[in-house]
Amino acid sequence: MENPAYQDKLAKHLGAEIVEVKDAYAKVKLTITKNFLNGVDLAHGGVMFSLADFAFALAANTTGETGLAIQANINYIKAGKLGDDLYAEVKEDSRSRRLGNYSGKIYNQHQEVLAHFSSIAYYKNPKK
Repeated sequence: MENPAYQDKLAKHLGAEIVEVKDAYAKVKLTITKNFLNGVDLAHGGVMFSLADFAFALAANTTGETGLAIQANINYIKAGKLGDDLYAEVKEDSRSRRLGNYSGKIYNQHQEVLAHFSSIAYYKNPKK
């Protein structure tokens, strides 16, 4: 089964690019344009969350099992700005038959960490 996250319509609409996907890991990129700014002209938190969530979806669905988020959390540290290239990197930390714990970070082109992200995947059709 192909990774269903490759068909993510929101990620495509945002212009998110897949940088790398391998077993239980993903890295994606998004350039902050004026349409992604909040009311004080900084990268909107929802856009940053969506980028991290896309990386999570890619990482959680690398084995042919359907992994769906049942919990997600983000902690913002520093703001993204117009023109920044933001990267979200997410990896699997632990896995049971039905649940997977994932964590990652969002950082800019200067390697400055902007946010930490964590999520739990529930696997609908785990391998036996």
